[in-house]
Amino acid sequence: MTGILIDTVGAPQRIKDQLRILSKDIIFTREVSKGANGYLFFGENRILNNEVAVKFYYWGGNAKFHAEPSTLALIEAPNILPVKSAGLLDGEWAYFVTPRLDGDLDDLLERTEHSNLRAVERTRQILSGVVHLHQRRYLHRDLKPSNIYVGDDGRSIIGDFGSIKYMPEDLDSIPASSHALLYRPPESFEADSYGFAGDLYQCGLILYQLLGGYLPYEEMAWLTQKQRREHDKLPSRADQAIFIDSCIKKKIQSGKILDLSTLPAWVPDNLKRTIRKATHVDPAKRFESASAFYTHLNNIKSNIPDWSVIDGFPVLTASVTSYRICGADGGYYVQKSRSGGDWRRDNSIVGVDLEDIVCEIEGKV
Repeated sequence: MTGILIDTVGAPQRIKDQLRILSKDIIFTREVSKGANGYLFFGENRILNNEVAVKFYYWGGNAKFHAEPSTLALIEAPNILPVKSAGLLDGEWAYFVTPRLDGDLDDLLERTEHSNLRAVERTRQILSGVVHLHQRRYLHRDLKPSNIYVGDDGRSIIGDFGSIKYMPEDLDSIPASSHALLYRPPESFEADSYGFAGDLYQCGLILYQLLGGYLPYEEMAWLTQKQRREHDKLPSRADQAIFIDSCIKKKIQSGKILDLSTLPAWVPDNLKRTIRKATHVDPAKRFESASAFYTHLNNIKSNIPDWSVIDGFPVLTASVTSYRICGADGGYYVQKSRSGGDWRRDNSIVGVDLEDIVCEIEGKV
């Protein structure tokens, strides 16, 4: 394939043909991923010399549910990855071209502990993008940290539109996406139903993760000791995978996929209540809309203590005096800094555990 510097073995012929056409404008450098739902390629525009990503995705099914790429390309919002061009290949495959962004929220979560307010701000940015999608009756259906890109300015940007679908005016739900089991809302299993509330549920999970909540990607981590023994007795890897999926599915349906007790001690109750509401097993009891969720976070942010983790220490930053919690000999002690000066021990705070210490510090600010 002239002008294409990548191996396209395994890709459908229609995609190979389109890559040949696109290579007139794009120098393709590598294929990033391939799978049941799509193929992602990176390249450089020959004229503009900017890096781009080209995603081919399988949509199939009923055309009325398909997010027409040409329409999707018209959406311009600061928190949505811009679609520069797009098209349908046939009745099964479509593609779109976007700027290339390397970093995503999963990468950031691996190396950064977000402050309370930064976690809220990132979630608000994601919700801002969701508002734009929902206004046009698009459901993303696959909101998760790896599909949220981080711009050069640190902004959260919704990307990966391989699961996006249009919801016709006469419907209040459509079939769910089968991807990312951990992020599927409870209603998506029994009734295979996914509406606007499904995207809000996924935003609630992302907020939980940004605040430090435990949501492991390792599937075996979700099994109890009893379930692990059952798992190990199964005859094949396929049976084991089905068993694990069924265990995770039951946790989601019972509302036990999140454990709020794993959130750091400095995450306030108003944020825990927010997560509970956003991820309620009953979609009717979640926020009414993405804009309502966004507004709620905006309304409570002034009452959220600005705790963050700096150099491994929990720090509450305040205008005059800041506090940080240190550990020693299995216990804790507190230091304070006035107006950015040196840290000095504060012996007036003597809480018996981390929760008590956090409460005492917040009472002083």
